Amino acid sequence: MRKIAIIAAALLVLAGCHREPPPAPPAKAFGPPMPPFKARWLDGKPFDIAAEKGSVVLLNLWATWCGPCRFEIPDLARLHAKYASRGFKVIGVSLDEGGADGVKTFVADQKIQYPIVLDPDGKLATRLTTEVIPPSIVVDKSGTVVWKRVGIVDTNDATLKAALESA
Repeated sequence: MRKIAIIAAALLVLAGCHREPPPAPPAKAFGPPMPPFKARWLDGKPFDIAAEKGSVVLLNLWATWCGPCRFEIPDLARLHAKYASRGFKVIGVSLDEGGADGVKTFVADQKIQYPIVLDPDGKLATRLTTEVIPPSIVVDKSGTVVWKRVGIVDTNDATLKAALESA
C-alpha cells in the first residue's frame, strides 16, 4: 500500500512538471531611453536634454539649407503652440556648421517661435543613427523615445498624435 502511495505521489509530481506554464502577462511597450545630449541654445546658454524630463519634447533636426526642413517649420510651430499648455515643446536642433549668427538670422526671417539648439557637429544625428534630415523624435516626460520619423513631420500623422496624447 505504501508503494502505491509513493508511485501515485511521483506521478502527481511528474504530471505537474509537464503542465504548460501560465501565460505571461503582456509586455508593456517602451521605447529606448533618450541618449545623453548636451549642446548650446541659440543664445549660447547650455542645453541638456536630461533637464527636459517632466516635459514632452519633439526634437527636430534641421538646417537652414534644407528645403524639406523649411517646409515643415509652420507645422512644427502650430504643433508647438497647440500642445504647449500641456507641457509639450518643439525644440529645433540646427545642424548648421556656419555658427549661430546665420541661424539667428534664419530664425528671425522665418519667425520661428519654438526654441533652437545648435549642434554643428551633428552629435544628436549620430546618436540617432541618421544621416538624412529632417529626422524628429518625441521624448516623453520620463525621457523615453516614444516616436521617431525620418523626413517631414506630418502633424496629421495618427502615430504622432497617439504618441503625443499618450506621452
